[in-house]
Amino acid sequence: PLAVVEAKKTLKDARIGQQQAKDYADGLEKMHGQRPMIFYTNGHDIWVWDDAGGYPPRQVYGFYSRDTLQYRTGFQRSNRQDLTKVPMPNHIAGRLYQIETLTRVAERFANRHRRALIVQATGTGKTRVAIALAKLLIDAKWCKRVLFLCDRKELRKQAKNAFNDFLHEPIYVFGQQNEVSKHDARIYVGIYQGLINDYENFDVGYFDLIIADESHRSIYNNYGDIFSYFDALQVGLTATPVEMVSRSTCRLFGCDYKLPTANYTLEQAIAEHNLVPFEVITHTTKFLRDGIKGRDLN
Repeated sequence: PLAVVEAKKTLKDARIGQQQAKDYADGLEKMHGQRPMIFYTNGHDIWVWDDAGGYPPRQVYGFYSRDTLQYRTGFQRSNRQDLTKVPMPNHIAGRLYQIETLTRVAERFANRHRRALIVQATGTGKTRVAIALAKLLIDAKWCKRVLFLCDRKELRKQAKNAFNDFLHEPIYVFGQQNEVSKHDARIYVGIYQGLINDYENFDVGYFDLIIADESHRSIYNNYGDIFSYFDALQVGLTATPVEMVSRSTCRLFGCDYKLPTANYTLEQAIAEHNLVPFEVITHTTKFLRDGIKGRDLN
């Protein structure tokens, strides 16, 4: 058996079935030698409890597919390595601050957190860190499929080329012609706008890692549904996190207010000669100088 589901009627809280589901899982484990994934539901709310993986119960938007259950209960549990002891892919992201970022995220995931936020100044290699993190999790058998999301077609193209340069894994790009089929890829690259109408065609456990580029600006509206739907490890990348009472990038990724998992500021990058100081250039236009007059327009 891959999973056990304890179903309560909709008038009851689904969580009252947690202990009952655990009892069933204990019995099935004794009979078959493999602990099933635990679900309990009231028909509206669905909870999953991967106690064999060391995770507390969490609410999900649907049940895992058979393929996902076989991977998570069979292969992943028996082959997953200690993230803090797997060699870092320094050939992809080898600068000291990049290695520190990877180490902090690895430690966070090893402590059974499921979200992390990376704040790095523009130009210091966020995409390289993302690729190195994907490589680390794949090597440690924590990941089978990685989804990289951005909010511009040009960024999608850059991400695909960067993944191609450093990872020898089949890549599928949403919204383009692909050489590999959708279900044979290991790396998926897309833009939020292109995936918002397609994500429900996948089961909630289809992806093991989701990386959100420019996460400060794109996941507070409808696109946030993608992150709520998929039950995966999630990492946000940004250079400028939004920190307000009503909207906090840190809190969105499970971190304390204004305390991201890893932070490499513009000031640090300049001080360590990884970036040069910026120059302010003031520019104006003829319209701003002279105004717009209707009689001058064609």
